[in-house]
Amino acid sequence: MENLFWIIAVTGVGTYLFRAGSLVLGSRVKWNERTKEWLSYVSPAVLGAMLGAMLGPVLLLSDNRWVSVTDNAVLLAALPTMLIAWKTRRFLLTVTSGILLYALISHLIL
Repeated sequence: MENLFWIIAVTGVGTYLFRAGSLVLGSRVKWNERTKEWLSYVSPAVLGAMLGAMLGPVLLLSDNRWVSVTDNAVLLAALPTMLIAWKTRRFLLTVTSGILLYALISHLIL
């Protein structure tokens, strides 16, 4: 448990320093257009990688074992929820539909 505390503390300090440094440098450094364009792709790429690394195991594994698609209520609920999010772009509707779909599908599967 002590290791977990230090991991969280060091990650938090590192994140803070990285963000603070970029704010300080970002206002003082003159970036050329090519660099600005390249930097505009960094955030979506990092977000996509993080979501894939976090959501992949949640959607596909249970107790570190692959879950069959027919027995995977989380994945079956996530797919239409992603479609609803993409079509409507409404956060509350997406969350509500995800919860309701998961409840319905898990009730039908179990």
